[in-house]
Amino acid sequence: MEKIFGIDVSYHNGTINWSKVKSEGVKFAILRAGRTSLSSSKTMAKDVKFEEYYKQAKAIGMPIGAYYYSRCATVAEGKAEGKFIVDLLKGKKFEYPIFLDIEDTEVLKKTSKRQLTDAVKAMAKVVEDAGYYVAIYSGKYILRDHLIESELSKYDKWIAHYAKECGYKEKDLMMWQFGGETNLLRNKKINGIPSSSTDQNYCYVDYTSLIKSKGLNGFNKPITNEYITNKVPYYVITKGKLNIRKSPTTEVDILHTAPKGVRYKITKVSKNGKWGYAPYRKGWLSLNKKYVFVEK
Repeated sequence: MEKIFGIDVSYHNGTINWSKVKSEGVKFAILRAGRTSLSSSKTMAKDVKFEEYYKQAKAIGMPIGAYYYSRCATVAEGKAEGKFIVDLLKGKKFEYPIFLDIEDTEVLKKTSKRQLTDAVKAMAKVVEDAGYYVAIYSGKYILRDHLIESELSKYDKWIAHYAKECGYKEKDLMMWQFGGETNLLRNKKINGIPSSSTDQNYCYVDYTSLIKSKGLNGFNKPITNEYITNKVPYYVITKGKLNIRKSPTTEVDILHTAPKGVRYKITKVSKNGKWGYAPYRKGWLSLNKKYVFVEK
């Protein structure tokens, strides 16, 4: 698919005019939900602009995701950050992933590959288990030198690399942050955002469709076709006991109860597509996939 242009923002970007941003051709925005402080206490806090940005971006129909600046160095800290992230996201819907921002210099200096990988995995699991599409934001060399990358391959990567092309060539590159204060591809200033520069990205995945189809990030999973839709005639096999009725409705008498594993030829289908006629029993049976499957 074609690359999608978007931005990521935090309180540093100031008060945003989202309508102007949208008119600049911005197709998505990743909002900073929060961060863990640089102090020894590692206090976790919501970004002061997160709620404002969320409401205003949603109001103009801008697809959004979120990121959290992590400083976890242990499994316990990873779990704590994960729980805090989930609390920040409650009641909201995100068309783009929830990114774990792994880049803190002090943490990288003091934490082994093994420890940091375990911490990130613990954080990711908490967020994932809460029903969110989790991905990782980092740099090529951080992934290589400070994390056991093979253990994080299940998570899409959003890579920061301010250049004319992204140096990270792995298959799990789904988004590229190509510019911020340094921007070799576009104007670093975005109309509608008062800060002197704005982080800019290209995305290579239709996350909106993907996340909605999976029922993640606050969205309900779409109802799929529960009934067999094959062209008649075809054969079905019962998955368990199944009633066969005089007419295609549960409001009429049962002619026969078939046990599991019985094969029936279906020659016609009711107008609502939910019942099939089985001439052998001169009656109708449900075509719900919970009760029957098509013989291959």
